[in-house]
Amino acid sequence: MGIFDDGDVECVKNLLRSAERVLKQGRDILVEDFAQRERLWHEVKNAYDNYLDGFCGDFLKDLDNAFRAKFEAALAILAWSFEQKGETFYPANKRFTEEELQVIDEILKYNIFEIMTKDDILTKLYRRDPEILELLKTYYLGIDKWVEEQLNNPNIKLPLRYHFKKTWEKYKGKLNEAINEANKYDWFRTLLEEWEKDKRESVDRVKSIYEQKVQELRKHIGELTKAFEYEKERIVQEISHASMEEIERLEREKQELIEHFEKEKEELIKKLTELKDNELQEKLQEELEKARENMLRDVRKLEEEIQRRSVELKQKEMELRRKELELLEKDQELRRKIDEVLKASESFEKGSRLVVREEARIQELNFLGRLKSKFKGELKLLNKTYKIEELNEKIGEDVSKFASKLDEKTLKNLPENRYLESKIKEKKLLGSKERLFLRAYYLTRIDKLADYGFDTDPLELADINAYLVDARDSSKNERTILVIATPLGFEERIKKYVNSDQFHQNFYSENVSLLLLDVETGDVIYNPNDKYAKALAPLVRMELDEEVYAKVKECMREKLSGRDYLPFEEVKNCGDEAYVKKAFYEVANEENGAVKYIDGFGLVLMKGVRR
Repeated sequence: MGIFDDGDVECVKNLLRSAERVLKQGRDILVEDFAQRERLWHEVKNAYDNYLDGFCGDFLKDLDNAFRAKFEAALAILAWSFEQKGETFYPANKRFTEEELQVIDEILKYNIFEIMTKDDILTKLYRRDPEILELLKTYYLGIDKWVEEQLNNPNIKLPLRYHFKKTWEKYKGKLNEAINEANKYDWFRTLLEEWEKDKRESVDRVKSIYEQKVQELRKHIGELTKAFEYEKERIVQEISHASMEEIERLEREKQELIEHFEKEKEELIKKLTELKDNELQEKLQEELEKARENMLRDVRKLEEEIQRRSVELKQKEMELRRKELELLEKDQELRRKIDEVLKASESFEKGSRLVVREEARIQELNFLGRLKSKFKGELKLLNKTYKIEELNEKIGEDVSKFASKLDEKTLKNLPENRYLESKIKEKKLLGSKERLFLRAYYLTRIDKLADYGFDTDPLELADINAYLVDARDSSKNERTILVIATPLGFEERIKKYVNSDQFHQNFYSENVSLLLLDVETGDVIYNPNDKYAKALAPLVRMELDEEVYAKVKECMREKLSGRDYLPFEEVKNCGDEAYVKKAFYEVANEENGAVKYIDGFGLVLMKGVRR
């Protein structure tokens, strides 16, 4: 075996030429342009690869370490130069860590001692050279200890640590000799005392910063746990009303939550490794691991909750499909019945209402109460002032005759066709005073409501004729105002008759003014030539908030869009029932359609069927 274990030293010297150049230049490598340093990088890297491939043979371990250290250190100095100048050079970024480049930066600050002897150092000290004094101060304050720690850092490559150790020991030897010699002089001892004071203050600062860092790490762990808890609660809340697509999204978010936690944990572990207190480091790692265990436990609960919700949604999906089939069957049945009703109907007016017994009773009380509030005290009409002399409410029909077939509660829910009678007198000082007599009736077919509980047909001409005749016969020296209100509406024949000239001549001349109020739709019907009826219409008409009513109609039209029929049950949620019913009939008219009662489905709006 040869002295170099068969290795060719001259061969290695040739390979090391570029590396030696970089090592000699040290910090001065920064003066070279990027292209030059890039070329040097490739030369050193290729030479290093050749060496590692055995191009110059094999060497004993100590020599091998020394050669490899030079190659690695030269590459590290070049990588440091790229970072210092803010240049992007991927091979260098990939090869060296931040810790390695930090050590290079610190040691390169002392490379001036490569060319200086002990006497050179002392000469500069005597001249109080600021650069040398600053380097000595940094050395005295603890850079030596820090470098020693880095030599034991497993995150730094072994050949680099070999180079750092050899280089630093050479610098340190010269520094210690110079300091020992300079220490003989009082001025330097004073300087050392100042440095010692700075060292103590520095230690205190480092200790404070260290404690602050520990607190920040603990705070970071707490914030990470708190953030996880917040996200977990948000996901739990969303699970309760999420769809299948949202469940899949929440599943992804759950996984992202775990990944985020693990990533943050890795970052925290890196920061923990910077702490030199092993006991504290272990304690903080225990806290972090405990937070992770709690996180994983909560994640398992989340998974169970997501799974449970997923099963629920699948069951609901099946239930929805079943209901869709039922609705489809119901829709087909409704269409069939609509066709049957349309074929069988001689008149679209028959069966166009659905007035339930209890609703009819409430509307009766509302009508009377509203009218009473309007006809009290004084009344302004046709530029005249009238005084309400009497106002009496009376029962139109005795419902006790139905007691044998209805229980007491149902009997009380029957309307009684109540009416108001009011004597009204013109208020003035001189001349004859005009008298008006108000009769306001609420009409329903009580027998039908008693027998069936509901009625579906509008009032016919025959239903109001008797009231008209009685009003004409009783009006002699006073004008009778006849108001008839009903939730059943009025057949078209009545509307045409009331609007005719014949009606105006027959009844207006007999001192009778007629107003018909459809309680369901709010429509008021009167002869346009009757000035009394026209003046009284605003008092009789139901008051509606136009803005609210417009929203109800808009809601209804949205539900009707794309369809040729619409059950009343589907529009009840569009607003107050009084608004909804009026809008239901109004939209039917606007769509040239009709409203029909369909057995089993209630009222149904049908578009474009009016004959």
